[in-house]
Amino acid sequence: MGDPLPRTPNRPLSNRLSRSTNACVRCRRRKQRCDLRYPKCSSCEAAQVPCLAYDSEKQAEVPRNYVSILEAEVRQLKSELEGLRRQSVSTAITSAASISTPAGQDDHQSDSSPMDASTVRSAASDPQEVVKSMGLVMLESNSQPRFMGTSSGVTFAKMVLACVKADIAMPISSSAPRSSLRITAPPPQSSVSSSLPPRHAAQHIANVYFQYRTPHVPVLTRSKVNEVLERVYGAFESHQHGLSEVEEKDLFIAYIVFAVGLCSLPAPGGTRYTQSENCFNSALRCVDKLLSYSPSDLETLTVVLLLAQYIALNPSKGSLWQLTGIALRLCVDLGLHWETEAVLSMPQAILDERRRLFWATYRFDRILVINLGRPFGIADQSINSGFPDPYSAQNMGTIDVYIQRMANHIISLYKLESEIKHVLYHQLQGATLAYPRANYPLWFRDVQPRLRAWKDEIPDITKADPDSIYSQQSWWDARWYNAILLLHRPNPLVPHPTTESLQTCFDAACQLIKAIKTLQRDGKISVVWQWVHSLFLAGLTMIFCLWESPDVREKAHVLDVMTATQDCASTLTALAERFPDASGCRDAFETLSAATLKWLMAREQGNDQPMLGNEITALKQHMPFSTTAWRADEPTSIFPDEPYEFAEYLITASQWPTSNVDMGGPFSLQDMFEAPNTEFG
Repeated sequence: MGDPLPRTPNRPLSNRLSRSTNACVRCRRRKQRCDLRYPKCSSCEAAQVPCLAYDSEKQAEVPRNYVSILEAEVRQLKSELEGLRRQSVSTAITSAASISTPAGQDDHQSDSSPMDASTVRSAASDPQEVVKSMGLVMLESNSQPRFMGTSSGVTFAKMVLACVKADIAMPISSSAPRSSLRITAPPPQSSVSSSLPPRHAAQHIANVYFQYRTPHVPVLTRSKVNEVLERVYGAFESHQHGLSEVEEKDLFIAYIVFAVGLCSLPAPGGTRYTQSENCFNSALRCVDKLLSYSPSDLETLTVVLLLAQYIALNPSKGSLWQLTGIALRLCVDLGLHWETEAVLSMPQAILDERRRLFWATYRFDRILVINLGRPFGIADQSINSGFPDPYSAQNMGTIDVYIQRMANHIISLYKLESEIKHVLYHQLQGATLAYPRANYPLWFRDVQPRLRAWKDEIPDITKADPDSIYSQQSWWDARWYNAILLLHRPNPLVPHPTTESLQTCFDAACQLIKAIKTLQRDGKISVVWQWVHSLFLAGLTMIFCLWESPDVREKAHVLDVMTATQDCASTLTALAERFPDASGCRDAFETLSAATLKWLMAREQGNDQPMLGNEITALKQHMPFSTTAWRADEPTSIFPDEPYEFAEYLITASQWPTSNVDMGGPFSLQDMFEAPNTEFG
């Protein structure tokens, strides 16, 4: 295989052997003379067929110019790589100059900076010097860690895609290294994508995206989405180039917005794939290029957060925990968590985008950390970022201003819940001078009025769009009562709450069950696994308070308890249709509530025996709280001193295991509770 050998008159035998060896496959099979013309012999060219040679190493037929093709491809890739390096150097120098010369600093001051002009020129001439110059940038007292483009590499793209369970065959970019972009995919029959919906439908889906699916975790602005849809549909309707001329970024945003907006809609005609999944598959086809060659680090972060939005609504499609971790580290690299004077001098649109992306990441982190009982991705003491401005030019409409105000208000609640988690659920090996325990009585008296103030300061919900979850009083009630439960229920710091706290827990649990039932009835449940966790925990807390406190039992009416338990069980049943793992919670709660009602009714009939029979014994086998020694004469001992351990269950919900939770027995709590205490942070 290779180029034809030159003929030399002094070696006729060698020439004949060489000609015979290098003859193309077609000429050898036809036993005819091959003139060895390159890249096609005359015979193959006349027949208009490929001119092939046999490669003994590959044991396959390849084009005779196979090596030349590979060499040309290597030259092309080297040229593209060099262009990317120059672009990386240019980006690094620009970032270094903007960091080392804050706004308002004069030329004399900039001359004294460690990042002087000679260093910049050196970095420009030698890419290896970029590393050294970046080290000097980090020495600046007013600079923050910057993400200098490492996320734009193929390795980062593959890392993000590894967090997503893709049901598509990822395309191979002609401008990207072939070997590093090949991703294992299912068979072609599972590669289902989506065409664009009609334009009027696209606007409606975008409205659902903003008003219902993601208002509490905003990543995009409405104006940006409208601009993207205008460009995409403008190109599509021109009938000249179609979508081939649309940027990958615009296609990705359009399809991911459609995917999130169409979540929870059933598949048409009973097919396997829903419209939402088809749009998600189409969006994933753009991810590889966006992450490999993203010109902006904020754009890279936006892609990761949009994927996280979809994964939060569709647990089977990826790992929300891993995507959130990636996004949080991007935020820290970009310095989004800490605003300096240089950052505050940025244009308001860029500043709002930085803040919006950071707080979206913060909310994902706090949702997972509080539910999973894991350490914070970033401590609140390390954050000084402000909230996005609701009255900026990007939020011209009254409803858009209101949405941003409400989103900011939700951030305040997450910060309060984060504080509660830190004080009550943050387990340390031991208090030290560097890490002392909080003064609980003093802190408890301080946090309660701040929680009440948050509720009193909720903006008028009548100003929200009627289709928005912000217009639902039950949604705000659910958020509020969930925070109250987090504060008052048993925890590592206060394993035995006061009677007043238990009564507060009981009332809040009943109200939370009622609010979640209303949301489910009105079709306003989006992140199903999160609400399943809140509902199940509310039901368990309600029953715990009945068993633990005689005062709570005296004030509670059996009919009210029956109504609350039935509401909890029926709502868990409804949610199990969308999230099958919720059926395990439902089965366990039904058994536990039945035993509790049996006990309460026996007490009203004068038979005050705490023995609950075989139900409690069976239930205890599926609630392996090793720290609690259950005794038949003390039914409250079935509950742990520590918080209820939902870690294993929520890992199932947010990290998408390969197999479902075992539903074979009467309960599924074994799989949810068998892990040791995971409350590390």
